[in-house]
Amino acid sequence: MLHSKNIIIFKNDAVGDLSQSLNAINNIINHNKNNNITIYLSERSKDFSFFFNFNNVRIKIVKYDLTIVQKIKIFLFLTTNSIDSIYILTPKNFYFYLPLFFKKIKFFALCINSTKGYKRPSKFFRKFLYCYEVNDRETLNKRKSTMELQKDLTKDLNYNKKFTLKNLPKFNLQDLKKIEIIDNYIYFHLKISNFKKLGWGYYELKILFDEFLKFNKNIIFTRDIEKNNEDIDFKKDFNVINFSNGEVILNKSRIFLYDNLVGSDLYHIINNADKVIAFHGMMTNLATIENNPVLDLFYCEINSISDFRRYKNALYEFKPKYNGYDFIVPSKNIQKTIRKMRFSLKKT
Repeated sequence: MLHSKNIIIFKNDAVGDLSQSLNAINNIINHNKNNNITIYLSERSKDFSFFFNFNNVRIKIVKYDLTIVQKIKIFLFLTTNSIDSIYILTPKNFYFYLPLFFKKIKFFALCINSTKGYKRPSKFFRKFLYCYEVNDRETLNKRKSTMELQKDLTKDLNYNKKFTLKNLPKFNLQDLKKIEIIDNYIYFHLKISNFKKLGWGYYELKILFDEFLKFNKNIIFTRDIEKNNEDIDFKKDFNVINFSNGEVILNKSRIFLYDNLVGSDLYHIINNADKVIAFHGMMTNLATIENNPVLDLFYCEINSISDFRRYKNALYEFKPKYNGYDFIVPSKNIQKTIRKMRFSLKKT
């Protein structure tokens, strides 16, 4: 009689990084339908555990930066359970020490080479890995994205298909009976910190929205959930629907702020948009999961060679490859930025 194997995936990262791993995790899950899989997610991405609604998958939530207690618990878990394979998709140093102690476990890992000869893990620790791929930040040459590298890491599993989401939870807006579901919209995420770096404010936001409405019927936008020191009163110009307390303020605007939108509700809005426009990060990464049309605002602040290398590396690591993905580097001059945007907006 065959016994089920136990597989572990370490992916306690931010949501944007999680999205880069979905194809690889999809390969692992579908190859191991008769085995038990434990996925370690961070508290930052726990609201997106619905990506893994499979009967054989268990989710464990840990800190983005593991605590001492959590490291001990992981070590004890490996000691007291029979583990066949471990996938290190978040290249944190602690995970690379584990193969020294658990030599019967097959460790698959995403490793990093960086400038000045830095390697994570070192060549010594890489000898204990069963298989690994290297994200080579040391080179400025064009290279594979982290999504492609992780797919390569799992290509021997005889299952190599793009991630498709199953059993997406119900959209909570449906519980607000007075609210009509909006369609034909551009989705925009307001990242205040990047607005400040560009010298933009509420005036520039309204200029952007006026431009967007030339190409689409409606706009739905969100903003960072952390407390906003600006405390802008969006209610005077826009419709506001607060998902945390159910507050609804409607006027005649074609622009809707969906405030405190998280998890599957956020994914609904991103996935159903005619186009997603946002500064590079979580929202653009979520949009690329199902190859949705994206205009990625790739903000760069280059003051040194190291800044240049860092931004170029980020572009190689995270830039997806499909026809619906566009990106620009925004300018502090809002009109110049809008001119850059138009080639993509015309596709809406």
